[in-house]
Amino acid sequence: MSEGALVVLIIFISIGAWVLFMVYLRAAPKSAPEIEDSIMAPGSELTPRPRQSFDDAAGVTRRQFLNRAYVAGIAVALTNFALASLDFLWPRSTGGFGGKINMGDASQLRSQLESSRVPIADGATNILPPGIFLMTYEGTPDAAAKVPAYVLANTAQTGFVALYRKCVHLGCTVPFCNTSKWFECPCHGSKYSINGEYRAGPAPRSLDRFRVDIVNGNVVVDTSTIITGPPRGTVTSQPQPEGAHCVTISGA
Repeated sequence: MSEGALVVLIIFISIGAWVLFMVYLRAAPKSAPEIEDSIMAPGSELTPRPRQSFDDAAGVTRRQFLNRAYVAGIAVALTNFALASLDFLWPRSTGGFGGKINMGDASQLRSQLESSRVPIADGATNILPPGIFLMTYEGTPDAAAKVPAYVLANTAQTGFVALYRKCVHLGCTVPFCNTSKWFECPCHGSKYSINGEYRAGPAPRSLDRFRVDIVNGNVVVDTSTIITGPPRGTVTSQPQPEGAHCVTISGA
């Protein structure tokens, strides 16, 4: 919902609430006792009859009017707050984290990643930490087809892996170690292969990931749904580090 549409909706609801309140006041049953039209008692010129007050004529006491006005004001304020909250929480992302991210041409990305073997973050812009890491899948399609997380992430069909950059242990951002070619958490030493499979440390599973599709020749990562990473013991590629670790923590 656009900001303009939200403003118009709030105005109409506010006006509608006020109109309903006024209709309610006019339709409320009269509580004042009936009195005669004359201000003098019949047959007497000396005993005055009580004059109708404005409250009696309207059928609503001043206290009742103020109470109802107070309740109506609170209702309108709460309605406006609820609408503003819904607009704030309503998902509207179309290209950033939480939506579908076009990472670029699939052929160029595949060539770059296979030659460098260094994952790229958000199309090499790195503007969405903790964001995602994109890497080519280094296992076989048959191996990926046996792992539910890879099936949900469409790994075998695309040949790409999009990893959530948060460590599944306590949520630290996990950098990539160029020497070991593993992801290594600097907080508590959890380590993951180049495709995000668990290798060491206190992490309970492999890195979470996102679905990847090839759309019109481009790699599109759907970050609206986080796919739970494969369990410990999943080894479809790179079982050992390829060099020195960047993070050396005792027990990891």
